[in-house]
Amino acid sequence: MRATMLRMTTRLAAIAVACAACLDTVAHAQVGQTAMTPAGGVLNRVAAGFQGLNDSGPGYLYYGVNGADRGLGYQGSYMTLGGFIPYAEDDLGGFWAADLRGHLSEYGGFFSNVGAVRKQFIGGTLLGVGIYWDYDGDQNQYPAYGALGTEWGQFGHAYNQVGVSGEWLTDFGNLRSNGYIPVGTTASTLGAPGDPFTGNYLLCDYGLDAALAGADLEVGAYIPGLSDWAGMISVGGYALGNSRYDWWSGTKAGQDVVPWFGGVYTRLDMTFLENWDFSLQYNNDSYFDSTGFARLTYRMGGSRRRNVPDQVEQPMMRNEHIVRAHQTPVAAVNPVTGQDWNVIHVDNTSPVLGNGTVESPVQTLSSATPGAPGAMQLATNPYDIVFVHTGNSATTPYASNWVFQADNQILVGEGSSLQLATANCGYEQFFKGTGTARPVLTSAGTAITLRNGALVDHFQMRSVPGTTIQTGIAGTAALSGGANVNDVQMVGTNAAGQVGVHLDQVPSGTVILTNMLVENMGRGVWIDGGASSVTFQGLISQQGSTAESLLVQNKTGGIVNVNVTSDTLETPLARNTTFTQALGITDSNSQVAAPINVSLNTDTTGNVGRTRITTPTDRGVAVQANASSAITFLDLSVIDAKNEAFVSQSNGATSVVAVGGDSSLSSTSTTLAVFDSNDDAELAILLTSLESAIPQLPAPPPPLAVNIQGTSTGFFTITDAFTVGGEPGTEANNISNGSAVTVSVPVP
Repeated sequence: MRATMLRMTTRLAAIAVACAACLDTVAHAQVGQTAMTPAGGVLNRVAAGFQGLNDSGPGYLYYGVNGADRGLGYQGSYMTLGGFIPYAEDDLGGFWAADLRGHLSEYGGFFSNVGAVRKQFIGGTLLGVGIYWDYDGDQNQYPAYGALGTEWGQFGHAYNQVGVSGEWLTDFGNLRSNGYIPVGTTASTLGAPGDPFTGNYLLCDYGLDAALAGADLEVGAYIPGLSDWAGMISVGGYALGNSRYDWWSGTKAGQDVVPWFGGVYTRLDMTFLENWDFSLQYNNDSYFDSTGFARLTYRMGGSRRRNVPDQVEQPMMRNEHIVRAHQTPVAAVNPVTGQDWNVIHVDNTSPVLGNGTVESPVQTLSSATPGAPGAMQLATNPYDIVFVHTGNSATTPYASNWVFQADNQILVGEGSSLQLATANCGYEQFFKGTGTARPVLTSAGTAITLRNGALVDHFQMRSVPGTTIQTGIAGTAALSGGANVNDVQMVGTNAAGQVGVHLDQVPSGTVILTNMLVENMGRGVWIDGGASSVTFQGLISQQGSTAESLLVQNKTGGIVNVNVTSDTLETPLARNTTFTQALGITDSNSQVAAPINVSLNTDTTGNVGRTRITTPTDRGVAVQANASSAITFLDLSVIDAKNEAFVSQSNGATSVVAVGGDSSLSSTSTTLAVFDSNDDAELAILLTSLESAIPQLPAPPPPLAVNIQGTSTGFFTITDAFTVGGEPGTEANNISNGSAVTVSVPVP
């Protein structure tokens, strides 16, 4: 409101003075008429005073209004009160004058130009040189002050520069050139291009305010058709830049804050009424694009004319504003809280103990030496973000025993494609960094323990010499509000006690794990108890493990989906649409009783997709003792199980066990059924093929390839191939059905 009122006041003042000048012209036109009563009133007295100056004054003063939305390196209009005051003549015939200009912008900023000018006639031409000191305090000319994330204000600064000007004026045209040399502090930055961090802030836009050095050169010619108005058209070019300062980080690290660039311009100058000068200029360059201004100036005592001698008392043509490159910094704002996002930085290559800012990261995650806090000691508020830089973690992984200290916090690794939500710049990939390597964590206990609303993105967890990672991601009974984990790789050694994901008695909420890789972590995913829902998307890959690839047990409710959807991460605060990991469970040479085990669950829905189990030393899949639950497998392939390929036992009458999609089972056992069911559950088994190594009849009668017992209902169907002992099998000779299940197999 204050800035708006100030602009209105400035514009009203400009209009008032312009009106006064117009009255001067009118008064001058009335000279010689019948005498009238002396005029009264303030404006009339001002007009009379201007008339006197115009009639007999030397023309030292002028007043101008410069209208511009976007000028060359500045914004907004301004008005000028200037004086070009001759004060001496030297022995060589040169005329010395002071060129004094004061300006007030519509934003209330003051800037000025103070110069010493020498002009001298050379034949019928006029040669002028000047030296200037420019001050520019128009710091509030930029928008967005008071908007979300603009707590640094408009990021304007006062600058000073030295200027050198030269001109050669003739009856046919003019040649002019100016040089601009900013002095003192000439640039201020906040953040950098490609680096959205400063302190603990995230930036939607980095901050830049730089005074540009440069030069311009123009040539002008009078236009014959506009000779009555001294019309002149000028064309020129300019070069600008700031090479005193370099960006310290980001995609332009080591480069000039404003690399040098060039531009062109054209200007029309006219004196269309006595005392009134008009200029219209258009500029274009690669940095500012199109800019320009329209200027109207009232000069007391005379105007710029084609006559060269008249221009001895005219100020030099130059940029009155110091040219600035500017971008107002904007902090990213959390759309939920309305406050700036707070980021704690972790980098194990930091040379100092650190305080968590990007300039001084902490060195550790969850532990620290005395006097050096770890990130856990700093990230204590909801919605805090802990950003882990890759550092040298490829060779010296971060020791992690991470426990979130508040709800809705984010733990993210450098290189992440995570898009963070902001209230003022939409979704942005703030954490992508400059490399492809992800931070590496290791832990002798649990690397990361989830908390309500937590989000974890883009890490690798693995064993290193001297430390065998035990548990990658864990959720406990304290986790009741759900959490998200995305793009995390866990690589183990199948050591005893290793677990990739362990959700232990999580009572409620939904835990979503997307774009995951769990490789040789002993027990891949273990969901034990609780009524939470769990979604897992990614690859579980185990070779020779002594524990399950997937173990779901003791749950009292909820839905477990493993690789049955291909959704990407989406929360109210973040999303990640990059999905690079294959979906599925691949288990070979398992040393456990069944690499897929779903047992002892109540009121639970389980869906498992895209599973390939090869040569397990015992069973392939075990579904046991589930009550009021529905367990479904899609695209299940068990190849050459040493014993049963699929076992369904002791499941309650209100449970359903289903296999569908492109599913097949095979066993190398000559004594055990490939599919063995002995429970009360409803069966919905649809296989493309089943292969048993059991010998064909005749006597002695061998065990049968399929064994269905108990009070089960439903169906058991093989659509393509049913092979027993290398020959086509039949329902009559190779399937034992002591239940109400409907059996259908291919006819040999």
